[in-house]
Amino acid sequence: MELTIKQAVELTGISADTLRFYEKEGLLVTKRKANGYRYYTERDVAMLKNLVVLRYAHFTLAEIKGMERIFSMEHDEECNEISKRVLTNKKNELKQAIVNYQRIIDLIDELLAMAETSEDYCVNEELIDEFVISIFDDIRNNQIKEDD
Repeated sequence: MELTIKQAVELTGISADTLRFYEKEGLLVTKRKANGYRYYTERDVAMLKNLVVLRYAHFTLAEIKGMERIFSMEHDEECNEISKRVLTNKKNELKQAIVNYQRIIDLIDELLAMAETSEDYCVNEELIDEFVISIFDDIRNNQIKEDD
C-alpha cells in the first residue's frame, strides 16, 4: 500500500512539516515515486505511530535515534545491557515526572479549593510560590542529572 503525505498525516496526526523533519533527521526513510512525490507504506505509518508514542513519553530525538541504533545492533549481551540501561533511565525519568505532575495537580486542586471558598489568593501567594519553587527545583535538578 502506498499512502500520500496527506494520508500519512491523517493516520498519524503528525504534520507534513514534522514528517519532512523526521525524514531529514534520518528517523524515517521515505520512498519516492518516479515523479519525486513521497509515499508511505504501512510499515512507515507504524514507525510514525511509534515516534508519536516515544515523543509522548518524552524521549528526545537523540534518545530515539539511540534506540534505533540499539535495535539495529546484533542482538547479544552488550545490546541487552545498553537497551536495559537506556530503558531503565527513561523509566526512572518518567516516574519522577509523574511525581512532579501529581504535585502540580495537588497545587491546582489547592488553587481550585481557594477559588471555591473565596479565599484570597494573595494571602496564600507566598505558600503557593514556595510550592512552585519546590517543584521547579525538583524538575531542574532532574534535568541536570540527565545532562551529566
